Amino acid sequence: MPARRGVDADRYMGEPYVLPGNTDGPQSEFYGKGSWTWYTGSAAWMFKVCTEWILGIRPTENGLLVDPCIPREWDGFRMVRNFRGARYEIEVKNPGHVSRGVKEISVNGKRMDGQVLPLPKKGEVYRVSVVMG
Repeated sequence: MPARRGVDADRYMGEPYVLPGNTDGPQSEFYGKGSWTWYTGSAAWMFKVCTEWILGIRPTENGLLVDPCIPREWDGFRMVRNFRGARYEIEVKNPGHVSRGVKEISVNGKRMDGQVLPLPKKGEVYRVSVVMG
């Protein structure tokens, strides 16, 4: 029996940053080929899932919510998020190697309460430091 694509990821032939509409199966001469990769809208959805629900930086009416849900093995991550005309340069540190939870957040060096970053002023740059725990 041929290896399943999920077990043998090297057989997949398609862009690694999008999800195909279909993938040719083991009976095909093109086994592993991903098709319709840009017609499904999957790149945008994968970006949204990764940035908003794994990295946990998601827009709300009141500002950007910071709620990461990352693998415990990660030391942290950095990202830039443009939101309502401002730029947020975000660094998340995970010294306790937890999967969830925010211990503290500071914006431009000032510690803040809660997990929703303040509403931006257009054109401003905000340096955000997050410590998980």
